[in-house]
Amino acid sequence: MKKEKDKTRAPTEERTPLIKKGWDDRYDRAILSIRDWIVTIGTAFVLVGLVSWLFYKSIFGMLLLIPFLPIYVKRRKRQMVDKRKSALRDQFRECLQSVNGALSAGMSMENAWKDAEKDMLRFLGPEADMTKELLRMNRSVEFNIPMEKLLLDFAERSGLEDVQSFGQVFQFAKRGGGDLNRIIQNTYLRIAEKTELEREIETTMAAKKMEQRIMSAMPLFILLYIGFTSSEFLNALYGNLLGAAVMTACLMLYLLSIKLGERIVRIEV
Repeated sequence: MKKEKDKTRAPTEERTPLIKKGWDDRYDRAILSIRDWIVTIGTAFVLVGLVSWLFYKSIFGMLLLIPFLPIYVKRRKRQMVDKRKSALRDQFRECLQSVNGALSAGMSMENAWKDAEKDMLRFLGPEADMTKELLRMNRSVEFNIPMEKLLLDFAERSGLEDVQSFGQVFQFAKRGGGDLNRIIQNTYLRIAEKTELEREIETTMAAKKMEQRIMSAMPLFILLYIGFTSSEFLNALYGNLLGAAVMTACLMLYLLSIKLGERIVRIEV
């Protein structure tokens, strides 16, 4: 009897490494690896060096721009968070589709989430965030923790509005005896429609975003071109306080224009 009990617990023990292996369960923050830090800091120093040479042609200009390094790192982290959340939402949509299919086939709610775990493990792999979430939730259910509580915890950590709405509705439906199949299906359809709309917007705005990037880089290319071909036109702006003040004002306006351009082409659904 004891051997059978140990045998049934084996899969649970095998899940533990997948849950703990370098996984940050907060989706509103980005943890950079050593390689990410090297690439991010290296890119930041290259940009700072290029801008300081074009606008100041002085080592002191680079020192002046060093405070922008944390801003660039923060920007990089925000991009990583947005990318991870977008991937998580797509994975959650696929998870709901799997759960809905299992429920339609007559499985119980708990077994439906376990079946979704197998599907996610097969299609997305053990390193996908949704796979790890299902591993954690199904393992916790074995210790008599309610699924609705686990979903609410996941929803709060995900920072995704669709997941949070689903967690709240799922909790009320589970307690009040609502139609869980319909709730899951409606949530899946809503996320699918939202994703499709975002893809259409992304496709439509792709050319505009490329134009925005080209226009953002154009002033640097102009300064670089003039600096190599007709440097005497810019010599008056280098090596004196007034010229440095003028170039600093131009740099601030340049950075502001980049920020405004990014906001214009960024459309959130």
